[in-house]
Amino acid sequence: MNRILFCHDRSNQRLALDIDEEHGTDNVTDAENVESTTFSNPLVEDCISIGQLEVCSTQELGSKDIFQEESSHKTDRISRETNEKLNHINLYPSTCAVLSANSDVNISETAAEISGEIGEEKSRTYNVAKQVEQDGPLECHSLSYTSRKLLPLKHYHNEARAMKDIQKFLSNPIILFRIETSTVHDIVAEMITKLSSEKPHLKLKTENIIASLVEDRSDYKLMEIMQGMKTNDRGECQTEPSFVTILCSSNEVTENHVVMCLVDNPVNLGHGAEEIHFIALVLSPLKEKKIKCALEVARTYSTLLADVKLRHQLKGATNPTEFAHIFELEVHRIYTEERASEEKSIDHHQDLGDNKKWCFGYDLLNDIRRRAPHYLSDFTEGVKTCAGIQKITSTIIFLFFSLIIPCIAFGVLFSSLTHGIIDVRKVILSQALSGLLFSIFGGQHLLVIRTTIPLTIFTKVIYSISDENEMDFHTFYALSGLWTSLFLAVSSLTGLSNLMRYCSRSTEEIFALFVSIAFTVDAIKFIADEFDYHFCFDSEECSAAKSLLSLLLLLGTVLIGCEIYNFRYSPYLTAAKRSLVADYALPVAVLLMAFTGSWVFRKVEMGTFHDDNPTNFVFEEWGELTTGMIFGSMGIGFMQGLLIFMDQNIAASVINSPSYRLKKGPAYHLDIMVVAIINAIMSVFGLPLVHGALPHSPLHVRALADVEEQCDHGHVSEIIVDVKETRVTTFVCHILIWISALFLIPKPLNYIPIPVLYGLFVFLAIVALDDLELWERLLLVFTEQNSYPPTHYIRKVPQKMVHYFTLVQLIQLAVLCAVSFSGYPYLKMLFPAFLALMIPIRLKLVPKLIREQYLEALDGQ
Repeated sequence: MNRILFCHDRSNQRLALDIDEEHGTDNVTDAENVESTTFSNPLVEDCISIGQLEVCSTQELGSKDIFQEESSHKTDRISRETNEKLNHINLYPSTCAVLSANSDVNISETAAEISGEIGEEKSRTYNVAKQVEQDGPLECHSLSYTSRKLLPLKHYHNEARAMKDIQKFLSNPIILFRIETSTVHDIVAEMITKLSSEKPHLKLKTENIIASLVEDRSDYKLMEIMQGMKTNDRGECQTEPSFVTILCSSNEVTENHVVMCLVDNPVNLGHGAEEIHFIALVLSPLKEKKIKCALEVARTYSTLLADVKLRHQLKGATNPTEFAHIFELEVHRIYTEERASEEKSIDHHQDLGDNKKWCFGYDLLNDIRRRAPHYLSDFTEGVKTCAGIQKITSTIIFLFFSLIIPCIAFGVLFSSLTHGIIDVRKVILSQALSGLLFSIFGGQHLLVIRTTIPLTIFTKVIYSISDENEMDFHTFYALSGLWTSLFLAVSSLTGLSNLMRYCSRSTEEIFALFVSIAFTVDAIKFIADEFDYHFCFDSEECSAAKSLLSLLLLLGTVLIGCEIYNFRYSPYLTAAKRSLVADYALPVAVLLMAFTGSWVFRKVEMGTFHDDNPTNFVFEEWGELTTGMIFGSMGIGFMQGLLIFMDQNIAASVINSPSYRLKKGPAYHLDIMVVAIINAIMSVFGLPLVHGALPHSPLHVRALADVEEQCDHGHVSEIIVDVKETRVTTFVCHILIWISALFLIPKPLNYIPIPVLYGLFVFLAIVALDDLELWERLLLVFTEQNSYPPTHYIRKVPQKMVHYFTLVQLIQLAVLCAVSFSGYPYLKMLFPAFLALMIPIRLKLVPKLIREQYLEALDGQ
């Protein structure tokens, strides 16, 4: 049997001492290399299954004289060996923990074996309460017996007793609302007092009940509790620290009683319960049948409190009555979702036999059938509460500014590439019309569709070919767009989007980081051109002030936007108000810097866009149609269709990630078909094509999300609790954009200086880096190792392989950048092919370079 001793040396480095009793050998290694295997032992607290509840029962026992037991000689030997090892590695007095690496050894027995004298070293073992004397030997005054049991979550649809218990509580809810007490003893006392006051016939003896629940001398302050177990966003199992259910069986009651408590400020109840917001007390008779015992009742309420959305909604209650009402609504939601999930599972198993053969258009029809029941709720979700309306309003404003301003920038670019044929007004009209159609008919309506930089490249190639061959641009452009739409429609009907299941997180992150780089590169090119053209002193067109002001406005937009966006992490105001302020980071930054550029520095002439073609939505007449135009446009249409297919599906895959907790499911095939129809309309009317885009789509989801901060081993992370999956935001936003195209061009939109537009691009690029694991791993190269976050891949993958995988991704990213930023338009057209090539590279080549075990941790969903 091996024993592992964790300790510190004089340089404060944590070491692991491995003692092999059987062979008499020992080994001193770094603790980090040992913890990952040691803590996988099923006897250790940190090894927990997913989706389960943990019952922890603690009891203090009288201590035995272990030196009179048969194992006294064995204990002395362990003590002597430990002292020798401590002296050998020159340790100073420190906190040590001795763990058993043998799963067959009983924890309590092991604790008793190691409780002898260990010189002057201070030591704390699992499950043993020790009293340390500074100058004397280590002695135990008692033993602490802990029993742990993992239980499955309650299924309310299958277990009728659970719903009866909840209905009984809701008929006369006993709720202790927003108390300010911070100690376990006082909280439990107030809960018992509240129960006695609501039900005076019980005649409870408060002190007796408290004595059976709380033991101040024990490390485990609560004697018998139940908590939820979860897997965090880094794949690590841990205890849910925000709620706890206290179990108590007493002969003073004849039926079950439940008291719910919401504390005003988070309470720290010890390891695994550092941020307790909710406490449920279950008081049951000593003699009760199994389905009505304290354990089963506690399991009922713990399963409810394990729902992150229920906890988030209850935190918003303003009084006990509203708390009970929200609790009832959330119970109904959980019950309904559970029943729908079971019915869906049954239908899936029944359909397995019918789907063995491929059917033309089946995937598209399946998307329509799955999304149709949610269509009405897509417009009503989030508009029934003040908080929901506030969230939707801020999201509409965010979307409006994040779309209208890039439209102006792309309009200026399109105008220069096509010599004014496609201008700012047409780009804004394209955004308004396509966004309205997709918000009404799209499957995954949270996707934000817009024109992108790669599409401008294709437009430039189309214009160059038509100009060199004296072809009509409108005809050639429309033909290319119609071929693109045809390829997209065929891919939707044939279920080609199913191939995107092979698109891993690695490919998605490479493309997401590429988009951020593209935004930043465009801004840098703009500033470089401004300085090349204006920062001189030998001609009338020179204006050093204009160049410097352009740089000031760009950086000012970025800095103000980032500061306001990061206000959510500050200690000021309340969490809700901080989030509200952060939601308006983009419009505030743009308006402030637009005012600065157009009014404060009005004497400096800044570049703005011009509206030389004030035409609205009109049909562009076609010119002469030739065979060369048909086949030439077919090749361009195929590559353009591949680009839209890849970008659309990658954007949809990103927002359908499990971390966003979307409930209504994806609709890849339906979205591709809707985008195909929209682009056919855009082509005929000579407007820019569109597709689902990054980073706007995940930023849109994040704007509609309610988030919650959690602290894990000192690392603060945010999790999404709930997302308001509504079509209202995109629908209203694009109506406002349509109005802007009709009435706000040229003024007042041309008051926004062009540097502010590019500052917006950089802001979006920086914000999109949040939660991008590739960017996080790239920063590790420049981070001190002691400051590495406790992510799952740091624990499971050697540091060298982490950097190696990052290097492989950076090489692929460099290839995409080289193709996209090259000076050859025809090479840029191959960008979608290189992007599609990333999928087989990840599937076939990368596993030959890095072990599959490591890839699962580094590239898992």
